[in-house]
Amino acid sequence: MNRAKKPTRKSRPKRNLCAKACYLRCPPSKARIRARTLSGLSVARAQALLACSPASSAQLLLKVLKSAVANAVNGTAGYNPDGLSVETVEVGKASVIKRHHPVSHGAAKPILKRSCHIEVRLRYDDPAADVLEDGPGAARRRRKAIEEAQDAARAASA
Repeated sequence: MNRAKKPTRKSRPKRNLCAKACYLRCPPSKARIRARTLSGLSVARAQALLACSPASSAQLLLKVLKSAVANAVNGTAGYNPDGLSVETVEVGKASVIKRHHPVSHGAAKPILKRSCHIEVRLRYDDPAADVLEDGPGAARRRRKAIEEAQDAARAASA
């Protein structure tokens, strides 16, 4: 019987590099549209992108992103905000408020007022290190660069 392993201390995300907001009055489908554009961006660029967006979901995402940055900067590690980038943005379903709208012949049409949970996880890249550009696929390029550096270090030590 294959059971999922319990997350170890090392595999858990660092608590001071994430923020979560629950039961936000925004449909998760609309929040996911904005959340997909943020992954891999630097925090400054993500905040600028969300600040100029007219969507209400963007304002909620901006609020959670600012909270995650505050957690990282004011937490125990005290990270430099210039080195922070968005690792993942997860938008999940929350409870649904059910209402109805009366229509003809005594019938009623349902109205579903959806809400969502938003979790933003950040990653700290040393700002003094070689900085890769932002945009789509930036997270993948960063991971690849880190893996190449680790492989080169292993080859040098062997």
